[in-house]
Amino acid sequence: MDRTAFLAQPDVRSFIEWLQVELPRLAVHLQFPKSRFVDDGLNHKVVGIEKVHALYCWGSVWHDYQTGKWVKSADWASTKVSLDLLRIRLTKALALKCDNTAYSACLAVLQWGGVRGAIPFLHQLRRHGKLVHYLDSCIPLFDLNSIQKLSQLDASSILRFDAGLTKIHSLLDKTGSPIYDSRVGAAIAMLYALYRQGKQTPAQLRFPSGAARGAQIRDPGAFGFANSPQFFSKAVPSYSWARSQLELGWIIQVTLAGAPTMFAGSLQERSHCLEAALFMIGYDLRCLLSAPMVNRTVLSPSRGRGRGRHRGTWVPTSVNFPQVLGDYLQCSQPAGHAVELTEFRQWQVKVRGYAASTVRSYCTPLRPGEFDLVSFSLEELKRIADGGAQGLVTLSGGSEQFIVGDEYEQVYLTSVYLCARVIEMAREYSVQPVQVLICAGFAGNTKTANLIIRTGKTLGGHFDLLDDVQATVLFKVFFGQALIELDQQLMAAVKVIQSGIRG
Repeated sequence: MDRTAFLAQPDVRSFIEWLQVELPRLAVHLQFPKSRFVDDGLNHKVVGIEKVHALYCWGSVWHDYQTGKWVKSADWASTKVSLDLLRIRLTKALALKCDNTAYSACLAVLQWGGVRGAIPFLHQLRRHGKLVHYLDSCIPLFDLNSIQKLSQLDASSILRFDAGLTKIHSLLDKTGSPIYDSRVGAAIAMLYALYRQGKQTPAQLRFPSGAARGAQIRDPGAFGFANSPQFFSKAVPSYSWARSQLELGWIIQVTLAGAPTMFAGSLQERSHCLEAALFMIGYDLRCLLSAPMVNRTVLSPSRGRGRGRHRGTWVPTSVNFPQVLGDYLQCSQPAGHAVELTEFRQWQVKVRGYAASTVRSYCTPLRPGEFDLVSFSLEELKRIADGGAQGLVTLSGGSEQFIVGDEYEQVYLTSVYLCARVIEMAREYSVQPVQVLICAGFAGNTKTANLIIRTGKTLGGHFDLLDDVQATVLFKVFFGQALIELDQQLMAAVKVIQSGIRG
């Protein structure tokens, strides 16, 4: 299906017409707590997509490798300056055919976006001298004015896709292809769900999304609508996520073409404005619950449970990290490269005699979104298996600091942070660490709270982030202030517990 065929689908045409009518009068209540991304927080009720865009906020800072300066942004005006500069850096690197420069430009984009998942993949491409070639080959696939078909975005052309790569591909495109992360995906999925209320015809669109780092809701399924397919699941392979970026780009541009007064500037500029407004809506979909078009009967409390529910906890699977990391290296060595996880699962069953449930648990931290070990060389896998500071930097793609974003990922390294901080607070304020984790909402019961602490202790010890359960100097350098929001939640829980004790 090409652009013309996609847009000709009755459901797609009708959805675009609905957007043209509803976006200018959309009622939105944006509520953001204070964070490193939104310094003063937000609590505004507005009407209209342009008013939403006017409140755009993403506090970020990235290091410009070319000038040596730090580039800060917060509102849309400063963010646009950042994005324009990042686009220049990426485009110039590809024009020079220099993999090292392209890698630096990509890292700058990831730093701006607060995501790290793509680093091992990009590093692997650079190591093999294929980074520029791969990024170049993807440019025509995301061109909104091209004659490409959705089927051309497949497993052979899209090797990986995540919240970092969508930013890179968007910046390399000159036609307005949107950044499609969990927030943008959540917003368009929710708008589509609202549009579909009461319709008997088959739905022709499926907009995937992913969970937030906090208790925000990013799945319409939480409100009784159809669940949004989730990133990094069998339902959303990499190429499917990439197709969603292309589909959304087509929808945005036709929507804006039929609503010429919506936003100002070129069609490309207007497209990114609408994308930025979706980004704000997608922070927490509850911002749309007061909108007039919401059917209250759909939002029955008896529905909205299960897969559509938000993720507020930080509970990992149980993993013996030194053993598992060493086993993965041992399994990969005969092949001469990092093996796929399916092969490693079979090896664990055959060689170690593990049960299927144990194998699933052990492989969870090795997947994309966590360690993504399949993207490393054997030499790098050995450093990671050996642990210590060198292994940690290798795992982080050369970064000496933890990169935190807005999405639910890096659960295992977050457990290291929670383990150290909750035990430190427990000692200082005479409370139980398990109780603090439960009260803060990071665990649902004593068993899962103990699992966070045990995992954090094991992984933290492997990478010299913890000495027993004490934070090391490396811990303080690596995490810095990146997870200060979790600290704030822990402290709030401590105060609640102390209040109950005194009461």
